[in-house]
Amino acid sequence: MVAAEGGSKIVEALHELNVQTIVSIPKVGPFDFSITNAVVYMWVSAVVVFVFFFIVARRLRKEPDGLQIVAEILLNFATGHLTGQIGEKGKKYYYLILTLFCYIMVTNLIGLIPKPIPLKPYTPTTNINVTFGLAIVTFFVTQYQGFHRHGVRGYLKSWMAPPGLPKALAPILSGILFLVHFMGEFFKPLSLSVRLFGNTIAGHLIILVMLGLMLQYASAVVIIPAGLFVVVMLLFEVFVAFIQAYIFSILSVVYIESAIYAGH
Repeated sequence: MVAAEGGSKIVEALHELNVQTIVSIPKVGPFDFSITNAVVYMWVSAVVVFVFFFIVARRLRKEPDGLQIVAEILLNFATGHLTGQIGEKGKKYYYLILTLFCYIMVTNLIGLIPKPIPLKPYTPTTNINVTFGLAIVTFFVTQYQGFHRHGVRGYLKSWMAPPGLPKALAPILSGILFLVHFMGEFFKPLSLSVRLFGNTIAGHLIILVMLGLMLQYASAVVIIPAGLFVVVMLLFEVFVAFIQAYIFSILSVVYIESAIYAGH
């Protein structure tokens, strides 16, 4: 009986990962446009990023204040470290990468902040649909750059075997490499989305399981070690929020760069 109750408390804690419908909207075919807590927190994250940089842009000073210093650090980080290797041809994507980095980091962190009771807590990046949507942005930018800069023929040719191979082997190797590259292009957004989703949800699952144990077994033997573990995990999740945003952004740069300089 106690074990069953303990299990139910853990399951109840894991319900935080469920999506809560706020405003129900009829489906249009397979598409559900209902407003959920995931959507609300995505909006909140977007507003936070926009308002932060908007305020900084309106208050630029020769002697920067705290907000401007943080913004300049982020900008230098994006243009120097994240996108430094992309070169002049990809310079216009500096701010896209910076936006992706900041948005993903905020959506990761928002799940660690206490929420209003009427709106069930949720971390948008624990939803594969959200992470895949972000990855699709990188995918379309990558393909646009490839086809726009090199043309259809030139870009597809870069997927084949390089010149200089024996005539007998060139068609076979070109066919194999083309197929591998073609599949790889479509696996890139999948790997981006699954990596971000998996690493984010893993930490939240561990924290929620520990909280479920603390709620069920209200004794010092369980609460003290579990509570300390939760605190450590929360601090670790702050680091994970940064590192996952960094990995997503740097891989996006690598994919876009590979399309810009395809064939070189």
